[in-house]
Amino acid sequence: MNTLTDYRTSIWKSSSFVILFSSAFFVALGSKIYDLALPLLVYDLTQSSEMMGWMRAVEFLPNLLLALFIGVWVDRFDKKQWSQVMLLGQIVTILISYSAVNWMTEPLYVLFPCAFLMMAFNYGYHNARMAMLKLALPQEQQNTATARMSSLYSLMETVGPVLSGALLLLSQLHQIFLGLALLWLLAYWQLNRLTLETPQVSDHPPLWQALREGWQVLYNEKNMWLITLAVMVINTTGSIFWIQSIYFAKAELSLSAIEVGYMVAASGIGGVLSAFVADKVRRQIGLGKLLILSIALESVGFVLPVLSPTPMMLIVAFFWVSAVGLFSNICIWSYRQEAFSQQHLGRIAGLTGSLFKLLMPFGLAASGYLVTRYGSAELFSVCFAVQFVVAIFLLFSRVRAIP
Repeated sequence: MNTLTDYRTSIWKSSSFVILFSSAFFVALGSKIYDLALPLLVYDLTQSSEMMGWMRAVEFLPNLLLALFIGVWVDRFDKKQWSQVMLLGQIVTILISYSAVNWMTEPLYVLFPCAFLMMAFNYGYHNARMAMLKLALPQEQQNTATARMSSLYSLMETVGPVLSGALLLLSQLHQIFLGLALLWLLAYWQLNRLTLETPQVSDHPPLWQALREGWQVLYNEKNMWLITLAVMVINTTGSIFWIQSIYFAKAELSLSAIEVGYMVAASGIGGVLSAFVADKVRRQIGLGKLLILSIALESVGFVLPVLSPTPMMLIVAFFWVSAVGLFSNICIWSYRQEAFSQQHLGRIAGLTGSLFKLLMPFGLAASGYLVTRYGSAELFSVCFAVQFVVAIFLLFSRVRAIP
């Protein structure tokens, strides 16, 4: 299979891509603000690394419990309408979260289930967005489209945390939730402009049969299967580093919320820079080698705060992890887009999405207790060692030869 991208045609000439990109802009901005605002809010309410870890773990449970079924449902329903329903679900959920913090004495009882629902709706939206991207663009533009979407989310990693920190100067943290509802409403409105021809399949197999077919298609694509096993691990190490770095910044370095925002913004800058050179680097060394190299180099960023536990080194670590890690993300998403037909993509995205996050709830829930018992430095060092071993595993596999 030739997975190389024909980069000569400008992707911005596609009106469907422009609409999908602009709608994703509002979703990405809201998601990045929420990703930072929620753990900071939990810290303000509890001052507990354990609670921060548990909250983050709950957010990934939908990938473990629902992603398989979401992928099947996306294959069966109109992708545009499904995306809009997911956005409405996020709007309602964030308004419930706002009400809980504003009026309840123990808002965590509501914030935990709302965090679960937010991630479920968010995953449902992104699964359909990938399917719409597959329908809207020819095969040779899928890698470029993935890279441009990745650059958008990296840009939001820069803007979102800074905006979150700035809003903290004006009001209480949970007030941000009202702005998020508005952003997702704008995304819903933008999708109304999209015209997309969805192939009609009159005969859908039963749910469990559809899942079995998806499993078989995924397992038969050996490269994607090996990549999936690797991503199960590196997603966990990366997420543990991210959430416990925020605790490390607040509890051990005594950074303010806006300083944490600037720290996370550094990761966005790294991601933006990487997204615009990913195509060129892939053409030079190939997808497989780039994936392996980026996994290995990303792990180095986990130990930078161990070598020098200072705010500046933590900022450098966030920049490095995002800049290098985005290459692996683009490789993974691009290969999945290119390797499977539109008929199976929803199920494959659901299956791999579930497997990608399979270990994360357990790792994140345990990370807070490990920090309390052993310390942040030891946990970051373990994340480095585990991820580096994964890179070595892929180096001696068939993934290395992917062009």
